[in-house]
Amino acid sequence: MKMIDFKLNVVVAILMGVATSSLAQNKAGSAYSMFGLGELQNKATIQSQGMGFTSIGLNSPYWANSINPAANTEVGGYYTHMFDFGIYYNQTTYTTSESSENLSDGGLSQMSYWFRFNNKWTGIVGIAPFSKVGYSIQKNNVVSSQGNLYDVKYSGSGGLNEIYFGQGYEVLPNFTLGANLRFITGSILHQEEAVSTGSQESFLVSQRTYLHKLNLDFSLNYKIRREKFAINIGAIYDDKTSLNGNATTELSDIDEETIYEEIEQNNDYTLPQKAGLGISLVSNKFMLAADVEFNEWSKVDMSNVDKLNDTWRYAFGFEFTPNRQGLLYASNISYRLGYYIENSYLDIDDTSFDKWGITAGLGLPLKTHGAINISYHRKFNGTTSNSLIYETTNEVNLGISIRDLWFARKKIK
Repeated sequence: MKMIDFKLNVVVAILMGVATSSLAQNKAGSAYSMFGLGELQNKATIQSQGMGFTSIGLNSPYWANSINPAANTEVGGYYTHMFDFGIYYNQTTYTTSESSENLSDGGLSQMSYWFRFNNKWTGIVGIAPFSKVGYSIQKNNVVSSQGNLYDVKYSGSGGLNEIYFGQGYEVLPNFTLGANLRFITGSILHQEEAVSTGSQESFLVSQRTYLHKLNLDFSLNYKIRREKFAINIGAIYDDKTSLNGNATTELSDIDEETIYEEIEQNNDYTLPQKAGLGISLVSNKFMLAADVEFNEWSKVDMSNVDKLNDTWRYAFGFEFTPNRQGLLYASNISYRLGYYIENSYLDIDDTSFDKWGITAGLGLPLKTHGAINISYHRKFNGTTSNSLIYETTNEVNLGISIRDLWFARKKIK
């Protein structure tokens, strides 16, 4: 027995139904998270988020790099351990050609712990969201194959998390190689609830997919030192990866009794080959950074999308700290700005679009040698063309960074 292909129905809903029925995006998240693994998240630190999510070529002594572990050999200076924790809150406006709606969301944005094995070898462990699914779209007067009319609600929730352990080792002066061992795990729930407009007949189709994968990616970092500044070059690479898992599909009636259940292996989810290059110019007062990243989505098959686009992401960031040792507190604050743009990997009924944003941030030093970091992110995603949805998001991230010196012998005079 074959279940209704709710994935195909979801695509039809977003392409043809949204503009002709009321928008009901009452689960916070991107409407485009119905595709694939959901809306992919960037695990950059809050400091990097304030700089347009630039990370690949950043080699700062004041905060750890969660994207390129090879860029962490100079982190800490006097300190041997650093703990970072961050939370976020956002509000998104969903706009179609006929209506709009606002929803909010919040949660953990990052948690990481950086440490030093010795002068040449460092490590970082952490957990961060990898993808997020959150949508609910209502489509009325859907005609079934038997000619009956139904009001149908398409909804999804869940997502994947990433637990990572990165290491960087300086193999030659100013040249570091890195590797990142990642365990990706989580579950995604898609549902299609149909209620007949002419009777009390209704049914619910649910599919919950559990996914996991142990993955290894690689990075490098090279620093060119000058008297008053340094140029840093970083690179990352990750091969194409298929996720392992299984999917449970259930069909239930109005009394929530299960009519049909099927459990099967799921091989529909694949991550593309990825490569990135970053460069930064660093001095005592400022950092300038730029990233470019390529994801080869065109070589990935996705069951509910006919065509996928290769993506290019360009990011630019700036940080200015007037005087880290100054007596005035305002001169110790780090001020950050950034911008990024990336084309979406989705091509929906021959319609493509970009995702871009502007960012800003502050690094507020603490007397305990840690810092409170704040970032603001204004994001634009999607389009109202071809009955699609345009999303604008305001997001604030708040994090704390704690630095300390552990396991060091004290000198006794």
